[in-house]
Amino acid sequence: MTTRSTPAGRRMVEQLRQVHEPLRADVEVLEQALVLLADETADRSSIPDMISGLTIADFVWQLRVNCDFYCNTLTLHHTIEDQRMFPVMTRNFPELAPAVERLQSEHKAVGEIVSEAKRASLQLSTDPTTVERARAAFTELADHMQSHLDFEEATLFPYFRKMDHDWHYG
Repeated sequence: MTTRSTPAGRRMVEQLRQVHEPLRADVEVLEQALVLLADETADRSSIPDMISGLTIADFVWQLRVNCDFYCNTLTLHHTIEDQRMFPVMTRNFPELAPAVERLQSEHKAVGEIVSEAKRASLQLSTDPTTVERARAAFTELADHMQSHLDFEEATLFPYFRKMDHDWHYG
C-alpha cells in the first residue's frame, strides 16, 4: 500500500478521529465515575467535576443521562458506518470486505453490550446493586471499544488517505 495521502482522505481521517476521541474519552470518564460511585468509602466529591458542563446538580442523574446519551451516540455512529460508510469503502476497495465484515460483526457484539449498558444506566441510583451493574457494563463496553476503534482506524485510515473524495458523497 502506498503512503500517498489525499486532502479528502486526510479530512475523513480527521472527521473520524473527532468522533472517536470523545467516544474514547467519554466511556473512560463514565467508567471512572461509576467506579468511584461503586466504592462506598471513596470521596465522591470529584464526580461532578468529572462530568462538568452539565447543569443538573445530582451526579447520579448526570451519570444516568450521560451514560444513556453515550449509548445512543455510539449506536447512531455504528449505524452510520454500517449503512453508509462501509458500503462506500468496500465498493471503492473490495479488498476491505473481510475487515468490514469483522467491523460489522463487532458492531453487533458491541450493540448487545450497549443495550445492557443502557438498561443498567437508566436504572442507576445510589443503590450499590444498580451501581455495580452499570459499572460492569461500562467496563465491558470500554474494553471492547478500545480494541474495536484501534482496529477500525488501523484498517480504514490508510484507505481514507488514498481517496480523492469524501465517503459521505459515495
